[in-house]
Amino acid sequence: MKKATTFAMLTLLVAGLLTACSSPKYFGKTYAPTSNVDVYLAKEDVKKNFTTMGTTDIGKGFGSLETAQQKVIELGKAKGADGVIMVLTEEVVSTSQTGTGVVTRSKKKNVIGTSSSSTMDIKQKKIMATFIKYE
Repeated sequence: MKKATTFAMLTLLVAGLLTACSSPKYFGKTYAPTSNVDVYLAKEDVKKNFTTMGTTDIGKGFGSLETAQQKVIELGKAKGADGVIMVLTEEVVSTSQTGTGVVTRSKKKNVIGTSSSSTMDIKQKKIMATFIKYE
């Protein structure tokens, strides 16, 4: 029974790792692959006429932003993009709240209550990418 449980846990771990390292999802048109993709950080930086061919966003499953950026560039090459406009965003994925309360009794038998709390947003960085084709 112990071997079956260990095997099931190992299978779930491997499946989770494979899902986390999967390619980013793409929505848009596809052209013949390109060997070079120009990288822009704002739409205004693009000095050539272009059309938008597709988009993706990526935030999970990559160890660093540099790795995620390289994945976006490789996806752009595979989909036939001439350029990609990348924007770094932060998304609140959860909120953590902690608090404490203290009740004390004074010499005059008055009850005094004090409390404190703090809230912290847990954020995840995300790359929003728009793939472009020069006209």
